Amino acid sequence: MDKIHWDANPSRKLCEVELFKHEGYPLRVCTKPYGKFTPGAKKVLMKMAENMPECKTKDSLIEMLPLLLPPQELKIQQSCVIRDRQMPRHDELLTNDYLSEIVRTLALNRMSTGEICKIVNDLDGNYNFSFDQMDKFLFRYWNTRADHGWTIHRQQEYENFLIEGYGLKSIFEFELENGFGHLAQSEVLINLGIATPIQWIDHIMGKTLQNLNSSIDMLDPENKFSIRSGYPSDLANAYKIRASRMAMAKELSMMLNRFSKSRADFQKVEDFNNAELPEFRVYRKNTTGHTNPQNNYSNGSG
Repeated sequence: MDKIHWDANPSRKLCEVELFKHEGYPLRVCTKPYGKFTPGAKKVLMKMAENMPECKTKDSLIEMLPLLLPPQELKIQQSCVIRDRQMPRHDELLTNDYLSEIVRTLALNRMSTGEICKIVNDLDGNYNFSFDQMDKFLFRYWNTRADHGWTIHRQQEYENFLIEGYGLKSIFEFELENGFGHLAQSEVLINLGIATPIQWIDHIMGKTLQNLNSSIDMLDPENKFSIRSGYPSDLANAYKIRASRMAMAKELSMMLNRFSKSRADFQKVEDFNNAELPEFRVYRKNTTGHTNPQNNYSNGSG
């Protein structure tokens, strides 16, 4: 198998911290030139991977490490060095098969950390992940952010690695089918078993419109269709029927599009009505000097 670009490794930020320590640099926010694995560097990375809890991310990383090209630089960012605000829950997100499959798949479809965190916390199970906990996990173990080097080319490279590599295709079968932007988001959520009724409606309408558009193309009178020779009346009737069906299909397609837009508008209104308004506090402006209590009354006498 061909060598793999460093940025095609979802756990690259975790690996960069280990390389930084191996080189003896103090762990702080900075960028150091690299370009070549120093003696013992890959052994350090492999030891780190082997010490991870049993999970798919570990399987992927262990198979990938021998093929990785060295990074051109070691970039330590704030998420690598800032102390976690809350207790990290990396092991839970790595080893819980149900959660990890959801998080991996959504991240491979370029969903934001906030959206992933909200979806996970809305699941049955009272998970209550904070944004910081989810963000730190994704940054270190499953980083699919374009601004951190995960370009479309690196994504395709990782997908090819999973397809071609040492049994990983069967391990990551669900992610290969539902990740990497191959399906509409609503269909991914349905396949994950976490779609809301609104997302189900979007999916059904999308499929219906797709089928209608295909039918319209097939019914287009400009397309040739076979008819028995010698029967001009049959030809004329077939043409009229096809034109009528096409008009009906177009009208139905327009109705569904209008319904889809109206549903989206109603959803925005519902989201607005359900939104929690921020708490406003009124601060009384400080005044200088003493206030005479008698000013609150018409006069000071009883």
